[in-house]
Amino acid sequence: MGEGVWAMSGRKPKGSLKPPKPKPKPSDFSEEYTGRLVKVALGDGSTVEGVLVEARRFWLKLKLAGGKTVYVNKGFVKWVEGPV
Repeated sequence: MGEGVWAMSGRKPKGSLKPPKPKPKPSDFSEEYTGRLVKVALGDGSTVEGVLVEARRFWLKLKLAGGKTVYVNKGFVKWVEGPV
């Protein structure tokens, strides 16, 4: 009874289904600012200025003038100005 049953019914076994295609990622334009000096305004009214090293789904990685690295949660960002 194994393989011959599905061949006669015309149905493929579940394991042969293709995985769904990933949805296109919406752009947040962070790739335009990567490697540039930017100013980021936060929800509390303060601003942070530094080079945008990397942008991920929820975080921005900035290198400040003194060499310090900070990570900013995108949920607290009001706007990004760049290049400064």
